[in-house]
Order: sequence, then C-alpha cells, then structure tokens
Amino acid sequence: MKKFFIVIVAVMMTTVGALAQIPSNVQEVMDKCNAKMSSYNSGAGFVLDGTLKMKVSILTLKGPIKMYLKDDKSFNIITLAAMGEDVLKTEMGFDGQQKWVYTTSFDDKKDTLVITKTTSSKNEFGMKSDYDKDYKKAKMKEVGRYYEITFTEPRKKDLPKKSKIKVDKESYLMREYSVEQKMGMFTGTMTITVTKITKGCNDKWVNLDMNRYKNAVVVRK
Repeated sequence: MKKFFIVIVAVMMTTVGALAQIPSNVQEVMDKCNAKMSSYNSGAGFVLDGTLKMKVSILTLKGPIKMYLKDDKSFNIITLAAMGEDVLKTEMGFDGQQKWVYTTSFDDKKDTLVITKTTSSKNEFGMKSDYDKDYKKAKMKEVGRYYEITFTEPRKKDLPKKSKIKVDKESYLMREYSVEQKMGMFTGTMTITVTKITKGCNDKWVNLDMNRYKNAVVVRK
C-alpha cells in the first residue's frame, strides 16, 4: 500500500510547472507580487514553512514542507501522511553543481540518496510569481485578505490545466499556490499553503552535506 502512495506522489510531483499573462488588474497584482518575492530571494535568500496537500480522487496526502531558497539554490524537506500514517519522507536539494534526492524507506530497506551532477535544476515545489506568461486566461477575485487568481488554458501541453494562487493584499507575498492536472480517470491537485516566510538562508542548507545521510545507500549519476 505504501508503494502505491509513493507512486501517486511521484506522478503528482511531475505536474508542477511554470504558470501565468492576462487582464491589467491581474498583471498589476502579479508585478507587485513578483517584486516582493524577488526582494526576499536577493542575496540573503529566505526560508519558507508551510503545508503540502496532494489529492487524487478520494486519496489525500498531507504534511509539512520546509524550503530553503537562495538565488538558484534550494533545499526542501517534505513529509506526507495518509490515513494517519507517514508514507513519504524526502529531502531534495540543488547547490549549483548537483541535485540530490534523499528518500526514507518504509520497507525495512536502507534509505537512499541519489546525487546527480548538473548545473541546472528546477525546484518543483518553489514559489513562482511570474504566472502571467504561460496561460491564455486568468481571473481574479478578492477572498478575505487575499487576491485569488486562477489561470487556465495553458500555452504548452506539459503545463497543469489549471493553476491558482493567493496573494496577500497588504504585503503582496504569495500565501498559497496550487496546480490541477488530469491523471487518467482522475484529476489530481497539489496545494502548498505558506505559514511563514523568513528572510535569510544559511548556506549550509543549500549545499550538499553528506553528514546528514551517513546511513543511506548512495547512488551517483
């Protein structure tokens, strides 16, 4: 059963992509959001705390996510549970020279660390704020303290069919982002809700530290 959950998670992870152009009011909010988010990532970087929720039909996986971001470097720690049981624990990072994925085993096997040499890697869970480039349509409404913007009609086939973000009206920080994608008979959604954004990211988090993975089986590519 856990293997089934992990397969579902892996499929949903591949649906995260770039998003967003459109009406002038949407463009104005997006420009301000992009400027605000960029200010957090310039030089010192930032740390994001939040929750990650994935849903396909009646199956829901949910848990904490923590991101460390600095320029093009990133490090994510994710734990997902279903029906009260942890089904995925993983760490993913990119330091400019290599990317790595550490996965905790739930089948009495050894944990694994896969390291791939590369100078380019996209953070599949990271926030984007230039969502005005990849969709043909967008609509915005005000929901409490947020602007809620929904993007539809992707310009490329590999983009999610629908993406949605929530932007704080006062700070213009992004507080939630989600994607929706057709998966066979079902429609899958992935939503990240931001609970805290902290300026400043220590370099140790966005560089591979083998001491964190002493007991893992290491695979290098």
